[in-house]
Amino acid sequence: MAKKIKDENGNTYVQKKPFYKRVWFWILVVIVVAVGASMGGNKDNGSKDTSSKSESATSTSTAKIKHSDFDAVKIGDLMQSADGGDTLDSLKEKFGEPKSTSSSETNGVKTDVVTWDKVDNKIGSSMVISFTDGKAFSKDLTGFKLTRKNKIDLAQFNEVANGTSYNDVINKFGEPDNYTETLIGGDKQTMVMYTSGVKGDLGANFNITFSNDAVSGKSQTSMK
Repeated sequence: MAKKIKDENGNTYVQKKPFYKRVWFWILVVIVVAVGASMGGNKDNGSKDTSSKSESATSTSTAKIKHSDFDAVKIGDLMQSADGGDTLDSLKEKFGEPKSTSSSETNGVKTDVVTWDKVDNKIGSSMVISFTDGKAFSKDLTGFKLTRKNKIDLAQFNEVANGTSYNDVINKFGEPDNYTETLIGGDKQTMVMYTSGVKGDLGANFNITFSNDAVSGKSQTSMK
């Protein structure tokens, strides 16, 4: 929110919040870092921008992870140092060593993105958790391919309106193939993506975004 300031002559100026303190900026950072990690980990791209840096490491995930385990992971608010989120140490103790770890630093805020693979023993699926100060503030479930009894078509997708509840969407379409949940600045942001059982051309898919469990946007590709 912009802040109004008056000078000694009575003139009013608007002081905008720095972009790196805005919620949208950190949501974008989380999405970029998480996507990079799920594709094999972040690597330093040689940029001269010293405000952001990253490092990565890989190992082998050993524990069996259930979908319910992912659902149970607690996340805290990034703007509150992720207080209340599960700790990295506790999740390592529960799930074993992760498949990969990636670290980055943006404007003095360090985040660690940790990936465990084979959720419900599904090849290609991953649980990706983002941490700051060793506590979780974001979680992603990727590549969780589902077998659906009925295909989801474009007409059904178009029926989803802004404000529709998260539970109503899940009851309508079933569990998503990809799920992302982040808590930043007191707002819970969720994005779900459906890639299996979608009617359309090869690669047809759609995603729906939620703000505090209410639909705030959606998009689709090649649906019929």
